[in-house]
Amino acid sequence: MIRNHLKIAWRNLSKHRLHSFIHIVGLAIGVAACLLIFLFVRYELTYDKHNKHHDRIARITSIIHTPESDDLSLATSPYPLADALLREYPEVEAVVRLESSPAAISYENELISEPGFYQADQSIFSVFSFSVIAGNEVDALTMPNSIVLTESMANKYFNMPEHALGQTIICDGQPKRVTAVVANQPANSDLHIKGLLSANFSETTSWMEDDFPVYTFVLFREQVNLRLFEQSLERLAKQYVQPELDEWGATGYRARFLVEALADVHFSQGKQMDTPKGNKLFNYVFFLLALFILVIALLNYINLSTAKAAERGKEVGVRKVSGARWLQLISQFVIESFLLIGLAWTVAFGLVLLLIPYFNHLLDTKLSFRLQDYMLFLIGTFVLTTVLTSLYPALVLSGYSPIDVLKGKRDTGLKGISLRKSIVVVQFVITIVLITSTLVVYRQMKYVTNADQAFNVHQAVSIRLPTDEVNRSKVNGLYEALQQLPEVRSITMGNGVQGEDVALATTLGMSNGEQRHLFCNYFFVDTDFVPFFQIQLLEGRNLSDSLLTDKQQAFLVNEAFVRVMGWSDPIGQPLETGFDRKGEVVGVVKNFYYQSMHNLVEPLVMIYRTDAPWFISIKIQPKDLVKVKTLWHRLFPDKVFDYIFLDDAYAAQYRKDTITMYLFSYFTLLAILISSLGLYGLVALMTTRRIKEIGIRKVLGASVAGMVALLSKDFVKLVLAAVLVAVPIAWWAASSWLNSFAYRIEVEWWMFTVAGLAALVITLLTVSWQAIKAAIVNPVDSLRDE
Repeated sequence: MIRNHLKIAWRNLSKHRLHSFIHIVGLAIGVAACLLIFLFVRYELTYDKHNKHHDRIARITSIIHTPESDDLSLATSPYPLADALLREYPEVEAVVRLESSPAAISYENELISEPGFYQADQSIFSVFSFSVIAGNEVDALTMPNSIVLTESMANKYFNMPEHALGQTIICDGQPKRVTAVVANQPANSDLHIKGLLSANFSETTSWMEDDFPVYTFVLFREQVNLRLFEQSLERLAKQYVQPELDEWGATGYRARFLVEALADVHFSQGKQMDTPKGNKLFNYVFFLLALFILVIALLNYINLSTAKAAERGKEVGVRKVSGARWLQLISQFVIESFLLIGLAWTVAFGLVLLLIPYFNHLLDTKLSFRLQDYMLFLIGTFVLTTVLTSLYPALVLSGYSPIDVLKGKRDTGLKGISLRKSIVVVQFVITIVLITSTLVVYRQMKYVTNADQAFNVHQAVSIRLPTDEVNRSKVNGLYEALQQLPEVRSITMGNGVQGEDVALATTLGMSNGEQRHLFCNYFFVDTDFVPFFQIQLLEGRNLSDSLLTDKQQAFLVNEAFVRVMGWSDPIGQPLETGFDRKGEVVGVVKNFYYQSMHNLVEPLVMIYRTDAPWFISIKIQPKDLVKVKTLWHRLFPDKVFDYIFLDDAYAAQYRKDTITMYLFSYFTLLAILISSLGLYGLVALMTTRRIKEIGIRKVLGASVAGMVALLSKDFVKLVLAAVLVAVPIAWWAASSWLNSFAYRIEVEWWMFTVAGLAALVITLLTVSWQAIKAAIVNPVDSLRDE
């Protein structure tokens, strides 16, 4: 019987090729979209889950409460915290500290910059899970100048992990002995570790030294209530941190430690000195979108199947008259659906494998699709889609009365038509919301890209300078040599251009007769900084080399600083900083966007750079950068030429927003395609039901245009209903996303109009094609049975 059912099913698929193609393509696109997003969401939600004790690991972060400004939230913590936790909290089994330490590896007379190197405690092997390929993790980091490499690093520098063990590698000019080689971490690890360097953090006893430089992770003996543990850490802050703050004269400042479960670390937001993070809401939104696409595809299948049911009514009638039982009819149509859905899933698998490389490139992930890893999910989803898509059409078809269908009565019922109309409305609601959202995201990204940043970083290259005393003495020589290069149009030195080197300190000033304590950002600049970046000076003057007092007593501030201080006449206002500087404001600059436009421009103070700079910035064309590199290696042969184009650095702040724009665009196209297929199914059903009516109207003189208008008006009403439902949903979704930007566009009425018109045009094109086909049929053919 099953063989016979399969043979009939294959014949039906072959006979109705266009119908089968639409079935397979629509369902395959929906399944492929759902699978791709499922892979991404699972990848994101399983960050750091490869660690054996991931449910007992937490990260300790810090927050500094300030008297007037916003609190300062840090992903890092003080050196002595780890020792105090082990000493005073019996529920703590192990603690590890990691300090980011990008390395310069000397290899074959070349310096190679390697990010992902960390100084770490030996206890890292107790807290996190590593698969050791060579060596012994028990004492891998106990000896000074020890280094543990990952498999990729060992292969890169020693060809094989086994060859690396016991060898010496020159790291930052110092010989390091390779004591172990571990397997590469999974790509979805929050800390992308390539190498571990031995360290003795316990030598430092000051809690406030070096501005909280280490990531601190705790392994508990058993699962604990993290909120209660966090409350217990307040005692540590009061006992150890507060006395040092008071000693520094930081009146009104208070420190606190926060606790994050390891599973939440990847989604932690708003902390400085943190690793790149994911967005949990982003994952949920796109998972829902993928689910909607799949649901639309499944509903389309049902729509198309029931639309085609009228053409198979006589087949069902003949089978019933011939003695076919209800269960036999059900099994016949279920097997047909199973075969068609199986083909759709096969196409979907092919699409997934084809699109994964592009998806990885777009999202900067390393997704992989191995059937054995997702077998239960795939089987469950396949069975669910098969049942959902085959059962209702099978029940509709098998429920036909043989007498009625053999007489030519093929009414599928008002309830069925209403259901299918509702499906089309839902599909176009989603489509209109997606079109509107895509327009909003595109306009906002265009606004961000084209907005006046008041900060010209075009062809500006920022070069990181050496920090050791020997090489710092050569920085002025580099500066003078760069000035001599004709390709270098302008040059400036200082700290603060890149977000990672912005200093934070308390500023004391007077406002309305009261002293204010403002915690704000600081740039250390030279006199070329303002003209280099073409920053507009609104009041006063720039810093000057000719005035010796400017080096210690002059300050430039931005508009945001003036606004917060409440000054009407800022020039000459006295200020005192946390860098032992006292003086007055000599100039006010226009607010410039040195951070993402997601945030308001924060108060900024710029002071004359007297210490060694961290960066040197030059304006130069990319093709001429090789000359700067040659000059660098002549002066600093043992240092990596570490540079970045600032326009690329600032554009990277909007990477996730750009991804959002692309994904919304793709999902919108998919929704339009699948909704059109669904609409085609409903139009096919309606024209089949009204074919005799169309024939009679043509005999009575109705034109083709009149027939098209007659069949289109009902669907235009459905689109208008979808617009009414979609507009408030789209407005809410767009406004919610735009609220993440401090500077944003407004959601305007024309965006909804464009989305509604687009849906209307799509509807008219889809309906007209089917309506014209029905209208040009010879009425003799449609009325021959009467």
